Amino acid sequence: MILDAIEQVGGIYVVTADHGNAEDMVKRNKTGQPQLGKGGKIQILTSHTCQPVPIAIGGPGLAPGCRFRRDIPTGGLANVAATVMNLHGFEAPGDYEPTLIEVVDI
Repeated sequence: MILDAIEQVGGIYVVTADHGNAEDMVKRNKTGQPQLGKGGKIQILTSHTCQPVPIAIGGPGLAPGCRFRRDIPTGGLANVAATVMNLHGFEAPGDYEPTLIEVVDI
């Protein structure tokens, strides 16, 4: 439904998260096996992990030639603010971390 609405208005979507933990949803013991709690049930992992978090940007409103920059191999959450500002047509302030996107001639 969300993607259909974005399509209808010619918009752009940005999907990300503030931390990793989708890569493993259960607590594990030293051998890598799921930890069991009282009653023998698997313990759920609710804490943040240090794994990378993906970001997806797209939609019909995205400028032709827009792509992820190749000179920021370890971008993070701090880069998202400038990225969203750029997607809205604004230039991010100089004290922001750099944007994750660039527009290249196609």
